[in-house]
Amino acid sequence: MNIAATAGPKAEQEPREHGPITRVRVLDGVIRVALVGCGAFVLIATIAILLFLGRAGVRGIQAVGISQLISGVLWKPEADLFGGLPLIVGTFVSAIGAVIVGAIPAMFAAVWANEFASKALCPLYRRTMEVAAAIPSVVYGWLALVYLVPAMESLAHVIRPNQTTSGEGLAAASLLLGIMIAPTVLLLSLDSLSRVPSALRDASAALGGSPWQTAMRVCLPHSWRGIVIALFFGFARAAGETMAVQMVIGGARKLPGDLFSPTTTISTQIVMDMQNAMPNTTGSNVLFSMSLVLLVVSVVVVLFTRGLTRQGRQGRSRRPA
Repeated sequence: MNIAATAGPKAEQEPREHGPITRVRVLDGVIRVALVGCGAFVLIATIAILLFLGRAGVRGIQAVGISQLISGVLWKPEADLFGGLPLIVGTFVSAIGAVIVGAIPAMFAAVWANEFASKALCPLYRRTMEVAAAIPSVVYGWLALVYLVPAMESLAHVIRPNQTTSGEGLAAASLLLGIMIAPTVLLLSLDSLSRVPSALRDASAALGGSPWQTAMRVCLPHSWRGIVIALFFGFARAAGETMAVQMVIGGARKLPGDLFSPTTTISTQIVMDMQNAMPNTTGSNVLFSMSLVLLVVSVVVVLFTRGLTRQGRQGRSRRPA
């Protein structure tokens, strides 16, 4: 009788104990299904975009020809002329110029902030750069149109006194893009430099190395992979920028004579021509072909950065314990 009496309450309590556990398991299953669904949605959407871009881009290449699309110097969709060389030159020159005037100085600024700035100044400097990186590109473009383009016009008159210019061109676009990508490159470089072990700095100081020698010969070489990745990330962002560049580059569909001559880029020309390009026409497909060129550039940058990262991991794994 005592055994039955004691077993009865336990038997009644077991369903109550399993109730919360069952609800937790159901909730866990729902969360897992939702997460898998989100991952599948992003994957399917990305593959669909790539397939559509590839199909339309290949149609444009077949209609115009790869040689004309890459090496042609005349871009006039209204006359069925699709020479993409001015667009490609404008894209690469402005992006490389942005790396020179913005990304490389940002790298050295990160070295200063991480190695020489005070403990109170470095966090404040980092927060300021985070705010600058979050500013919309159209704001940068508007400020550049109001202040930078007139300054470039004055500079162009000094360099070329006998020629007329409006200040729009590759010089203004490169400087604008350099200012835009500098905060992002600086933040990525700071993250890479912050992972340098303190023991390396202490060892350099113990051997008589000055702070500058420690920074340039120890910290910078140790974090070079992350910094190179930051530079290439800045290049990719500069190559794909649209609205800000459209405001200052001039929009001329021709090869630039110099840095102060108006020209165009792939992304800006796509924005300018997409309104008049009817779907499933040669003009529309060629725009997708130029978008495919930008995609190839981005893929090359990603593969290069992944290769550097893989080499860095393999190098660390081969070090003796």
